[in-house]
Amino acid sequence: MRALKRMMAMRHYKRSQTVEGVTDTRAIEEVGLSVEQVEEMYRYLAIANYEDRFVIPTSHRELAEDAFPERNGCGFTFGDGCHGSDTKFNLFNSRRIDAIDVSGVRKHGEGE
Repeated sequence: MRALKRMMAMRHYKRSQTVEGVTDTRAIEEVGLSVEQVEEMYRYLAIANYEDRFVIPTSHRELAEDAFPERNGCGFTFGDGCHGSDTKFNLFNSRRIDAIDVSGVRKHGEGE
């Protein structure tokens, strides 16, 4: 409950600061926070800056390799890589399915 009161006090403080143009510290003082603490809380809890909101692809789409042959290639493992394991443990309580070898699959655009 204390955390919710602090968050409400932060919201009240920031609203009075941005909307009303007044710095009203009554609410944050009531819950035992300083202005510096509220500003730091706001920085961590607020919506990210515009440039941090989107993931920018690391390569041009036309230069990226086709990911289709990689599907089902090397998914979730128990630390033993893409090859079969000797363990009988199965996380999903179903029959064991071995990984598919995709090393021999042609890349998109090769040998066409």
